[in-house]
Amino acid sequence: MAIAWLLVNFRWIVLYRDGQVFDIDEAGYFGMALNNHGAALRDGAAGWVEAVESPGIQAPLLPALTSLHFFATGTGTVAAFLVPLVAGVALILLTHAVANRVAGRPFAWIATVLIATAPGVLFEARAYHFALPAAVMTTAAVYCLIRSEGLSKTRFVVLFGVFVGLMPLSRTMAIAFVPALVLAALIQAMVSDGRKERLKRLALAALVAAGVAAMWLVPNGARVFRYLTGFGYGKQSVEFGEEAGVFNPAAWVARLRLLIFDHGLPHTLLLCAGLVAAIVVAVVKLRTGPVKDAFRSSVASPLFPSALLVAEGGLTVLTSKNTGTAFFLPLIPSMAILALWGLYRAHRSLRRVLPFVVAAVGLLALVPMVDLRLPTARPWEVDLPVLGTSKVTDGRGVPQIYADPDGQVAEPVSVETAREWRAASEWAAGQVEEHHALGGATAFGFRDRLFNTNTVQLEMLRKFGYGVALPQVDPTANGNTEPDYRGWLTSYQNSNSGDASKTCLLFTATGTINEFEPKVDPPSMVSAATASGFMPVATRPLPNGRLVTLWKRPQPTCVPS
Repeated sequence: MAIAWLLVNFRWIVLYRDGQVFDIDEAGYFGMALNNHGAALRDGAAGWVEAVESPGIQAPLLPALTSLHFFATGTGTVAAFLVPLVAGVALILLTHAVANRVAGRPFAWIATVLIATAPGVLFEARAYHFALPAAVMTTAAVYCLIRSEGLSKTRFVVLFGVFVGLMPLSRTMAIAFVPALVLAALIQAMVSDGRKERLKRLALAALVAAGVAAMWLVPNGARVFRYLTGFGYGKQSVEFGEEAGVFNPAAWVARLRLLIFDHGLPHTLLLCAGLVAAIVVAVVKLRTGPVKDAFRSSVASPLFPSALLVAEGGLTVLTSKNTGTAFFLPLIPSMAILALWGLYRAHRSLRRVLPFVVAAVGLLALVPMVDLRLPTARPWEVDLPVLGTSKVTDGRGVPQIYADPDGQVAEPVSVETAREWRAASEWAAGQVEEHHALGGATAFGFRDRLFNTNTVQLEMLRKFGYGVALPQVDPTANGNTEPDYRGWLTSYQNSNSGDASKTCLLFTATGTINEFEPKVDPPSMVSAATASGFMPVATRPLPNGRLVTLWKRPQPTCVPS
């Protein structure tokens, strides 16, 4: 199954990702991989380590691994997807291994089919995102905790610590799921015989996890903390969602809609029905015998780490307004195993019919995602009470959904259009060189989905082997009026991407097509540029009809060397 899954997705990537547009995250992460690879070519292993550990807020694992296999595969677009693709296979195998420990081989095959056909897993295997590596590290940690048998086997305890440490290095938001696994391990150690020895092994695991995570988090911890709190719970979080709170019904509805968007209605209904069944089965079990014995039995169960992870992780996602990209994915394998176990244990008749239900759900989800040119690849949606428009199936990938988020087109973005978008970023990189700004900073006064700081930085790395400072306006943090823009261009702003007040170049654009919300006001940005001493020096149209203008002002950092 894993080999067939790998071949289907590799074919899809070759046909529909090679030469296509990147979303803003993919461009940024691919740029990180090129930067790491370039550092290794210039300065060897020491340069690679320095580049991987360089100051930043984005988790280093995916770009670091990609930069290493670039030595064997080259730096082409298709090659970049090797790590997400392999991570998808690893997630399927890990799900099978965990499920086998929970309820045996037949049950494991059912869980494997459900995960292998989950639309969110398929989608992320074809995207250069952090979601799948984070899901693999999380599920690997669950598996090692189960295999440690209540922290009685040192080898698996150490491996548990390694994978817990790798969770925030695979995706910084995954640090929010670490407490569930630590708590699961602590409870298992406390309620088992030989508590003292088990707690010592837990301390060992904690040291290992801290050591692994510290390699990157120690130099970057303060930045990551500000990033996670700002975008998770601060004012930037409202750009990615509006509802939050465990006792807020609207937040529950929003997360259910998110689950449907990521994994489709059939998978979501099966997961939700199974989770309800699991809760009922657990409550009945606790009430049918001595509570203490039932609790000890539940804690000793291989299902316990997954159950605690789903509970804590679900609450964590509920409390942040930021719904992000595939935030649920690290929880999905455990959620699927827990849900299937609930249905498996609820009634004997459900156990007999469950393989057929999962096969039908999996087939319904998989067929549309086999090939973009199939008629079934077009989005199939239904209107539901409370939930509104809900996705049943959707065979599109990142280029189609990202370039036309509200559209229904399931065809590949044309080769000509994709080339035009890349040519625009190449032009911008060339302008930075031509105007002697490689040693300075170049600001972006708009936030287009397909032409932005990350796409231009990617072309800088392709052309020169290193990046430049490209601060981008942030209407949420800096304000969204002409005086706010002027302040951004003239006063120091603490930004991970650079100081806009020191820029000698500025890009602006007409219109707001494909602009991220909240949208920048183009006339106000032009007024702010003029008032800040900038003069227009070049223009170029974008494929979506927007006109980009390059502005320049005198700065010591932008003079011929």
